[in-house]
Amino acid sequence: MVVTKVLQIKGVSSLDRSTKYIEDEAKTVELNDIKSLTNALRYIENPSKTSLLEKDKQLEFPAVVKDGRVVKQLVSTYGITDASTATEEFLLTKKNAAQRRGTKELSDIQNPNRVLAHHIIQSFSPEDDLSPQEIHEIGRKTILELTGGQHEFVIATHMDKGHIHNHIIFNSTNSVTLNKFRWQKNTARSLFNISNKYADIAGAKILKERLWTNRKSYHAYRKKNSFRYEIKSRLDFLLKHSTSLDDFKVKARALDLVVDTSGKEIKYRLADRDQTRNVRDRTLSKKGNYSLDKISERVLTNEVTFSVDEIKSEYEKMVAERDDDFEMKITVEEWQVMEETKSGIYLEMEFGIRNKGTILIPAHQVEKAEDGSYEIFIRKNDFYYFVNPEHADKNRYMKGETVASQLSYDNGEMIVRKNPKISTLDQLVREYNYLSAHGVTEGQQFDDLLSRFEEELEEVDKMLDKLDRRLGDLNKIQAAFLGLESRDSQEVKLAESILKDFKVDPSTRKAEIDKLVKEATFERQALYQRVEAITKDYKLHQDIEKNVEQRKDRETSL
Repeated sequence: MVVTKVLQIKGVSSLDRSTKYIEDEAKTVELNDIKSLTNALRYIENPSKTSLLEKDKQLEFPAVVKDGRVVKQLVSTYGITDASTATEEFLLTKKNAAQRRGTKELSDIQNPNRVLAHHIIQSFSPEDDLSPQEIHEIGRKTILELTGGQHEFVIATHMDKGHIHNHIIFNSTNSVTLNKFRWQKNTARSLFNISNKYADIAGAKILKERLWTNRKSYHAYRKKNSFRYEIKSRLDFLLKHSTSLDDFKVKARALDLVVDTSGKEIKYRLADRDQTRNVRDRTLSKKGNYSLDKISERVLTNEVTFSVDEIKSEYEKMVAERDDDFEMKITVEEWQVMEETKSGIYLEMEFGIRNKGTILIPAHQVEKAEDGSYEIFIRKNDFYYFVNPEHADKNRYMKGETVASQLSYDNGEMIVRKNPKISTLDQLVREYNYLSAHGVTEGQQFDDLLSRFEEELEEVDKMLDKLDRRLGDLNKIQAAFLGLESRDSQEVKLAESILKDFKVDPSTRKAEIDKLVKEATFERQALYQRVEAITKDYKLHQDIEKNVEQRKDRETSL
């Protein structure tokens, strides 16, 4: 398992303490003086740490004598004539940059607070079953991609600990442009994803990203609100499956939800998450849906619920169904897949002009077809990290909707969109069937469900009207493109006028419009058919219940 982490270190003593502290983790270290740089380079080149019996000719490692045997030292360089003179060569590059730009740039060498080099440590687990040479190669590929192959570096693979790890020190001065490497907010994320990509392809286990790290602008929000989202999810489930306030509290404990009613406001905390601060009910709902009074009032209307023994497994089942759901499905051709691993598939795609790179689609979102193609299932607001192997500064997060659109543009495949209302209606149907199966066909609990069901059907009608308008507009645009191909000048003029009204560029590929028409048609048809089926079953169920009630009334009257 490859581990990466970012840390700033100033001075030799700090570097030494940090190295001992993080011996099984990867850190990025900024070296701030020539002495630090020299000592760090000497440290990573230590033959006692890097020696390996000569048996692999893949890389040209230097040969050394150890215990009377000729061995390979797992040290290699890039842009450097010899690892032993790396410090001097780094400084020569910096002096050249200073001369080109004036004496002020000499402060890079003279100022002890300026960054001379960056030190990256990649740690691997013994469980990865990778050879030292393979781990060394992962490190080389990682740093080459991160720097675009424009920074001198030394890489050494250490084998003196219980885990094999790479030490990489690269010059902060670009050997091509003579500009400084800027360690920015996105750099650590780029390093993480690049390192994971090569480790994953080589067969090493990789750390999965936590949800709240899916984008910079989203980071703070998710860190603050991820607990709230999960608390609300569990509360909504409990409100449907509790019969009293005491029953609610017991089942809350079963769902690892701590309910504190000691104060004026009810407070919640997830016992199975790293949540240190309680969440007040008023921060979860402006309407006060999770206050003590509202809970007491709401649960009293429930006639049938899951038992304490059932509550956890049923909640986990509901969450699994929700997580497996998707909003978009698209076919990916074999030629678009750079690599397939246990973690998923790495897709080659473009993101803007002259910006080609890769993204990872997790395995749980992929199904491989017999013809070698892949179907991927994604949500609009999922995030994927785009990695440009030549320009790390162009690495960034992409929304699921953007990914699907770009992949569709690249291979011409239609995006199959599952309208979110289908998932909502299906959930209501499951709740309806649950109540009906337990003989609950009237009362407050049943009436509340019917009200929600009818409200959703009204929303679906609005959605269908919206899809109809969109489809009508797309059909109009499609017809206009046909008009552009006409020999009749008046028809061409009319077509141009229509496209202008819809703000559509006449140079747009007609195939793109055709694809949009197909997608909108499919989405409308799928939603319409699902609604029709649900409505038909619902009415049939109601008719049967009505007939049963009428028969019971007749039997009673007799």
